[in-house]
Amino acid sequence: MKKVFTSISLALSLIASSFSTSAQTVQLSEAQKIEIQKEVLPVVFEQIKEQTGLDILGLARPQLNSDFIQSLPVFNAQSGLRSDSPTPYSVKPDSIIVNVAAIPGIPAMMVNALGNIKVGFENYATVKFPFDIKDRSLEIEMPGVINVTSSKGMDVAKIVITSSAGEEGGLPVKVDMTISLMGGSTQPLLGFAFEQDETTYALEASLEIRDGLKEIWKMIKGFSPELPALPELNYLVSIDLMGMLVTALPVSLYGIPTADATTRIPMGDAAVALDFSTDMPIKYIALTSYKNAKAEKWSKLWFDMEQKTTEDLVLTIDNFVYTDEAKTDSTFADRTIVTMSDYTKNAAVASTQSAVKSVINRVVSELATEGHAAWYKMLIESAKDLNGDGNITNEEKATTMEIEVTPSLVGTDAIADINIKSYSYSETGDATLTEMNVKATANLTNNVIRVDLIPAGSPAAVGSAYFTSNIAGIVTSNDDITINTVKVTPVEGGIYIDNSGKAAYRIVNMSGATVANGTVSGDNAYISTSSLAKGVYVIVVTENGVSQSVKFVR
Repeated sequence: MKKVFTSISLALSLIASSFSTSAQTVQLSEAQKIEIQKEVLPVVFEQIKEQTGLDILGLARPQLNSDFIQSLPVFNAQSGLRSDSPTPYSVKPDSIIVNVAAIPGIPAMMVNALGNIKVGFENYATVKFPFDIKDRSLEIEMPGVINVTSSKGMDVAKIVITSSAGEEGGLPVKVDMTISLMGGSTQPLLGFAFEQDETTYALEASLEIRDGLKEIWKMIKGFSPELPALPELNYLVSIDLMGMLVTALPVSLYGIPTADATTRIPMGDAAVALDFSTDMPIKYIALTSYKNAKAEKWSKLWFDMEQKTTEDLVLTIDNFVYTDEAKTDSTFADRTIVTMSDYTKNAAVASTQSAVKSVINRVVSELATEGHAAWYKMLIESAKDLNGDGNITNEEKATTMEIEVTPSLVGTDAIADINIKSYSYSETGDATLTEMNVKATANLTNNVIRVDLIPAGSPAAVGSAYFTSNIAGIVTSNDDITINTVKVTPVEGGIYIDNSGKAAYRIVNMSGATVANGTVSGDNAYISTSSLAKGVYVIVVTENGVSQSVKFVR
């Protein structure tokens, strides 16, 4: 199977390679509708996964691994959807457009039948968890409705998500998801509950796989026979917070037979050692995998983050395997090396997919909160001790991914061009290159951020994601904005405030800290900003008890 380096491009390439020619018009037979569902639904679910963190198909067969651990809110670095600290700025997905006509090899008849595919997100609600872990709050912003439509007027799918929480946002947190396909009847999709066990005090996340998802899995499996059968199981993840006080945080995955809700079948264990004082909050993850409810494999992933140079931050993940549960022996299996140049913020990197997602999340967050993106590179290498001497030489390393972000400012658009190169290797060592360009654009005069996915050599984007943010209101040098009777004009090195009586002001940075304050009065009052570091700020002017604020760029 052809390897691709991001789940988004995987989904889009799926369309290109697998659309049949059965649907020729918008007036479709039932058989044609099913065929379209087989082909479109994996794309839809991948887009939902990328933009909301809801891995619907992945939840049908969860696995306890490093990717899963780092997806949990407590371990996840700040993104547009998850926040580890309060912030007055926000960014969230609005919609994704898949440009079907731009996909290489797509049949013209399918283009005429579908047009473009749009995935829209509406009715957002914030789910708050009633506790902090290591001063990190747990908060997830979740859409209430996900609509999937064709530009030809076809309703492909509608997912409705309802959530509730206990008193004052406490436990239990419950989420129910339903889906309707092609305008048909509504089917239950997933049920999720997050609560605390009254006996053990462990936090438990239970997941019920409902009939709608089972039917979709069967449908997609008919199209992709390599998919495994879906077991008659629901699932439960247990997080023992008390265990963190001893050594490492225990996390366990269980399968719950649909015929016997009282039985727990062990499917995986993890012990997560945490250290939130460093750039990498996870020190190590000890993993145990099961087969037929018996432990059969043991491994330990060691995470190390080091500032190698003034520009290069290097994350090393060493994988050791053991032969038995006692773990008295260990064998070095492989190493992942992630070199991030000018990468100063947290990264959640456990695979090439998570690396891409981490970079895109950072770019979108920077554009939304700062009005610009930083330049940086990411290099991911894999290494194995081929000769067994305990050392890794350059000859035993292979580049698996290169990512480079190039920022620019064109008119009122802040732009970040992301070039992604992924390498796969044959048994003989021959490398195959897959290249994708991602262009993120934030218009500084409105609240829209657009992310285009452009395969190398393609004249057009195959897909575009749209985010809304509160970046609107940023003004630059020589621009001015009038709020009520107060006129604020940023210039090089300062700000002019006109038409005010005696007013107080304070300047706040993007972290919410006040960096300057004072009073002004009358026309042409001047506030120097030459001492401020370059970046985006908010000036708050208060007159007669009324406060007004304006974002500006220093």
